[in-house]
Amino acid sequence: MSKYIATVIDTTGIQPYIFGSNRLRENIGASYLVEQATNSWVKCALRQIFGENVYIPEPEQEEKCIEHDNLDAELVYTGGGNAVILFKDREDKESAIKFTKRLSKRVLQEAPGLKIVVAHSEPFEWGNKLSGMVDSLMKELERKKREYNPSVPLLGLGVTANCLSTGLSAVDTSDRYSVPTSYPVSREIVEKLRAVDPKNKAPANQELKDTIFKNLPLGNYIVP
Repeated sequence: MSKYIATVIDTTGIQPYIFGSNRLRENIGASYLVEQATNSWVKCALRQIFGENVYIPEPEQEEKCIEHDNLDAELVYTGGGNAVILFKDREDKESAIKFTKRLSKRVLQEAPGLKIVVAHSEPFEWGNKLSGMVDSLMKELERKKREYNPSVPLLGLGVTANCLSTGLSAVDTSDRYSVPTSYPVSREIVEKLRAVDPKNKAPANQELKDTIFKNLPLGNYIVP
């Protein structure tokens, strides 16, 4: 009988990450990156690793389940800053760990400052109750959050400028990302501003319009 691994992903420190400054551009960009990290990037990593042999709930897609359709993975749930995934068991949780590495690397590169916490279950047979397994993983996540030792970022060597929003060492200036005023920004803020930069097609603003203003005629109005 096949065995499975349940994986739960959660984000920590969302409020400070999104509202770390009172600049609306950075708030919208940060909110967009949080959604990407536990939704779009999760789906992308699953497809990159397993190709078509994974079930991801999508509109107008035939429903499949890992216990009957010989899938390598199934995305059970994503939303609200967390996700639940089932993997067919491999040696030493190989599939679950490979997925976690790929997702973590992307978060580090494209959403610096955002922290995710991941918990994997022990291999289990389908006869066990999945809900109980997920509940125990949620408790494990809470334990990991309490025990988490925040890293101390390197605040710069030699002569550096501080980011006005995070206090970390600045790597660029805001005016390079279509901001009317110029101020020093850290790597974290660069990615938040990039998400709302018209030169980068402003994906966060587009997501905002699609979510809030769907089917409403905006005319000449735009998201500020």
